[in-house]
Amino acid sequence: MAPFPWYLLTLPYFDLLLVGLSVLMGVLWLLHLRVKNASLADAGFCLGLVWIIAVCGLMGEGHFWRRILVVGMGSVYAFRLGWHVMRNRVWRKVEDPRYEWLRSWLGQWEPVGFLGYFVLQIPGCVFFGALLCWVMAHPQEAVRGWDLLAISIFLLAIAGETVADRQLERFRADSENRGKVLREGLWRYSRHPNYFFEFLHWCAYVPLAVGLSWAGLAPVWPLLMLVFLLWITGVPLAEVQALKTRGKAYRAYQRTTNRLFPWMPRRNS
Repeated sequence: MAPFPWYLLTLPYFDLLLVGLSVLMGVLWLLHLRVKNASLADAGFCLGLVWIIAVCGLMGEGHFWRRILVVGMGSVYAFRLGWHVMRNRVWRKVEDPRYEWLRSWLGQWEPVGFLGYFVLQIPGCVFFGALLCWVMAHPQEAVRGWDLLAISIFLLAIAGETVADRQLERFRADSENRGKVLREGLWRYSRHPNYFFEFLHWCAYVPLAVGLSWAGLAPVWPLLMLVFLLWITGVPLAEVQALKTRGKAYRAYQRTTNRLFPWMPRRNS
């Protein structure tokens, strides 16, 4: 049977996946109550994604090499991002200002509100994990040009996101840069190159879907990620915080540099 986009929901072990995700998010929520850092939910999304694709890789359909490829791609992405979150936002770090604001807004409902936030990671893991489980079940055994294109996009995305994150880490580690705006490296061409390469990563799975029934739906995943990054959870919240801490310098940066997609900087008029 040819797989389809909601293939994951039809698998006999889908209940096992949900139980594992529920236990993971429940444990992380309890831990968050102790350390007062809700960024653990972001790390939980990464671990949950690894859980889904690992089970699909072991028990799902598709040629062995293709399952290994997709599990490898998804795991490298998730572990890199999860490690970045733990090292820069959780371990011995002050909670992200976005979560501090949400905590004050929730007031006495804070524990319940954040429980809901952790629980929301479950459908997120299922939705994005479904894409990887779907493409790894592709019945094609031969290596195609589409597969090589997917690998190329993936390597570019992971390398770009890693470089962008490290450039920002080094900039923030220098106390002399407090209140300044990073305008070097990849940050010269985009105000959020890390988010751009995050979007590009999800584009890597679109070529892998070529040849499947409903393959035209594959772009839905990267496009939805783009919507979240540009208008919901990514860029808007990051820029509000940047304007608070960098003020006029960041407004000048906004006038000269593209919000997401890299391009040559404009002159500041």
